[in-house]
Amino acid sequence: MILHLELIAGKLRHLRRMRQYLAHSHNNLISRGIVGKPISALTLTESEVLAAFRMRFSEFQAHLGKLLRAIAQEEEVEITGFSDVLAFAEKADILVSADDWKKARDVRNQINHEYEENEQVLAPLIAEMANCVTTLFSIHDRATAYCSNKLKTVTD
Repeated sequence: MILHLELIAGKLRHLRRMRQYLAHSHNNLISRGIVGKPISALTLTESEVLAAFRMRFSEFQAHLGKLLRAIAQEEEVEITGFSDVLAFAEKADILVSADDWKKARDVRNQINHEYEENEQVLAPLIAEMANCVTTLFSIHDRATAYCSNKLKTVTD
């Protein structure tokens, strides 16, 4: 169990750094007015900002999911699918609602499939992805607190 707790601590440290990257990309996306702008009107620099944001959002969300799974495993939750992880995280008050997680996952999946194909679909997806950042950060905060309080995981 100690080895598993060390792995969780490592995931928390990694997510803390990834969060800085995502926050930076999110700030660039907002401050440059990219949300709501037609994809065809983006400059090369704005396109790079959007691409960095999409990648960092996707990576952060994926690694956060791995952390939730690791916490559930540490708590000896029987996992047959990710819905079991979400149910645990909701009961543990890491997630306010499993729907919050599903919304972020669904928008990530949709934008990755629609990128540069359908401009009318992309604009609202980019806005939704930008709106989900706060939710992901809240989940990260709650997961970190859970690990500190319940699992006594130290990340510093």
